[in-house]
Amino acid sequence: MGSRASYQFPFAAYPAVRIMLLLILGIIMANQFSPQPIHVISIFVFILVGWVLFEFILRRKWMVISSHAATVFYLVFIMSAATMIGILHHKNLSQKINEAKPIQYYEWEDVSITGEIIEAGKSSSGRKVFTVRVTETNIAEEAIWKEDYNVRLYADQNVNEKLSEGDIVDANIRLYEFPEQRNPHKFDYGDWLNSKGIVAHGELNDFLIVKEEQWWDLGSLRSTILRNAENLFHKDEASLAKALLLGYKDDLSTESKQQFARAGLSHIMAVSGLHVGFIVAPFWFLIPFMWGSKKGKWFGLIILTLLLICYAGITGFSASVSRASLMAWLLTYGRLFHKVRNSINLTALAAIILLLINPDQLFDPGFQLSFSAVFIILLVMPEAQRLIPRKYHFGWIGGLITIILVSIVVQLGLFPILINYFGEFSVVGPLSNALVIPLMTIVVPIGLILVLIGPVIPEILVLPIDYALKWIQSVATFTGGSNLSFVTLNEFSFSLFFIWLFGILLIASQRIPKIRWKMLICLLLAMNGFMFEQVIHQTEAKKLKVTFLDVGQGDAIHIQTPNNKHLLVDAGRWSPGSNSGEDVILPYLEIKGIKKLEAIFLSHPHADHIGGIVEILDHVHVDTIYQSDVEYDSNLYQSFMDLAEQKRIPVKYPQAGNIINADPSIRVFVLGPEENVYQSNPNNRSLVFKIVYGSTSILFSGDAEKEQEEMIAQRYGDFLKSDLYKVGHHASNTSSSASFIRLIGPSITVASLAFENRFGHPGTRAVSRLHEYSSQQHYTSLSGAVLFESDGKAFRRIEWKEFD
Repeated sequence: MGSRASYQFPFAAYPAVRIMLLLILGIIMANQFSPQPIHVISIFVFILVGWVLFEFILRRKWMVISSHAATVFYLVFIMSAATMIGILHHKNLSQKINEAKPIQYYEWEDVSITGEIIEAGKSSSGRKVFTVRVTETNIAEEAIWKEDYNVRLYADQNVNEKLSEGDIVDANIRLYEFPEQRNPHKFDYGDWLNSKGIVAHGELNDFLIVKEEQWWDLGSLRSTILRNAENLFHKDEASLAKALLLGYKDDLSTESKQQFARAGLSHIMAVSGLHVGFIVAPFWFLIPFMWGSKKGKWFGLIILTLLLICYAGITGFSASVSRASLMAWLLTYGRLFHKVRNSINLTALAAIILLLINPDQLFDPGFQLSFSAVFIILLVMPEAQRLIPRKYHFGWIGGLITIILVSIVVQLGLFPILINYFGEFSVVGPLSNALVIPLMTIVVPIGLILVLIGPVIPEILVLPIDYALKWIQSVATFTGGSNLSFVTLNEFSFSLFFIWLFGILLIASQRIPKIRWKMLICLLLAMNGFMFEQVIHQTEAKKLKVTFLDVGQGDAIHIQTPNNKHLLVDAGRWSPGSNSGEDVILPYLEIKGIKKLEAIFLSHPHADHIGGIVEILDHVHVDTIYQSDVEYDSNLYQSFMDLAEQKRIPVKYPQAGNIINADPSIRVFVLGPEENVYQSNPNNRSLVFKIVYGSTSILFSGDAEKEQEEMIAQRYGDFLKSDLYKVGHHASNTSSSASFIRLIGPSITVASLAFENRFGHPGTRAVSRLHEYSSQQHYTSLSGAVLFESDGKAFRRIEWKEFD
């Protein structure tokens, strides 16, 4: 008997998977490298000619070589076609955006529009939000612009019951300045609007409905169901019902969303396969009755198609429900017409269809989470289920164990995506899902029936679902409300991604020895790569990183020391209804995973320097506060001092000549204020200090004006010499005097201020002096946040904006 042939993986059985992977590679190439269309077309034609040559002309002469070459050309052909699709999509989107950009010239002006409401919802602050497809814009009495574009409008709650998706409206709006990303790690709202084809945003002042939505519109049906949910359930349960049944999360509080995420239950509000399964399940019981006739099969398929389109429509055609609906349709088609039903292939086919419709979906977190979860379940769960004792396979215990296993598999499988986008990873997901998922099998189908027929339902029939919703909310609050329910990770190493990938494939290939050992080798190589990366990281020179955040007319600077300690210099501005702590600093710290500040330096107690301090103390652990010794009569200052005392945070008042030990790798020299020197102006009692790292240094002067600058210059002279100077008093003419800045002799200056401010900053004389005595001048009003790092030898600017 001859030797057994070695195992060959059946790649031919997964054609959709191959095409999907090549499509993804092509889209990534189009997104990352943005090649010129003419270059891609040239490559595309060359590959097409090569494929035809080897597939049809040279095959007879060199069969084996031609076969392999044709396969390679075929694969590259698909990838290049995907690249072309991505380029054409981006070009088309960019063209539409650029054609409509002139509307942004009318920022802060009132215009009249006519258009259709294509989306309605709420912002994170609770305001009503509409996306309108504008067909006509009246800019002036005789100037009518007929270019089509999308605008996002914010409105007061009194329009809540008056406007719905599908309405045609005439509206008066005030256009806002189009948003741009001003701080690192902050959500780029303007880029997100552009990705949705939205080129403007503004306030809805007044409107007239020209044509109301039709009762048969999916948008109208969605609005009706949402209203029915509000009428059927109590307020809190109504918000949760809308999220669970329709994926409408706008009414949920930020705290509630966070609790569901940390409990590992976010997926039950992202209407997906779970929900679609409940919708399709009753239909599958009817399939055996349709097998008998060809007409019956087609009739059943048409009914299912309409049902899935209807449900996808009323849930907003999200990536998850679109994927699940496509999967359900393809599986049902396969069963009705006895076609091959390979779940992995069908999932890949659903991804291909969605990516061909819109290639940018590949970079959407919902799309990535949805498809990754399905593939991970299909690859890993067959092996995970072998852990269930055979005697429990078909009982309720086996079902409960399966739910827990699915939760563990999905949570671990989605680890890199969750960390990359959210910086958090739930560790209580399996418990939460075991307590909630069984109940969802009842809540979703019955809840949908209730909200569909709404007004005719007796209240007593609603009570069981109402109690179920209360239970789901309580589980999310209990399991996700603790800091122990999740872990955070600041950065996700690229090599760690390969460890995750080959770990998944190793588990999936457990029963295929010929593949298993290859995956094990790849996993070991990835682990070695990770360790090598860590060694390289450890041997790199430690850096001092300084981030001048853009907080408008105020100061806020984050310093990361070489030993990874975190300092904050000033806390931004305060204004009625908002403050920099809540709007800028806390989101920045949260994204970077910073939960502790070793020190906060407050230059003086004006509201543009301590504006966000109360919010920061409420949410971040602070070791010590260093501040000016000026006592200030303001509610904000008193609230901050009371809170610091309540939290037992030491507040110290350093004087000129002191040295602050914030980190052994740096030295902090206090240069002001002078002890026993009275100043009625708090600006001239600013906390002024110099940070030295290696041979590099930074000088912070708060809002010190000429009087304090002269005292500091007289006392310290050449010691003021610094590489980087945080410009005093927002580049006011009363600061950065010639004698003071001449002694500093900075290579780099950074001024923090708002683009338009009532103080007239920056002063023209101050700007002239900065230009005369420094080689680089930066203004947060122009560039947004400014980042520098020092290796102890020189400062280097870190570019964080794509256009920088």
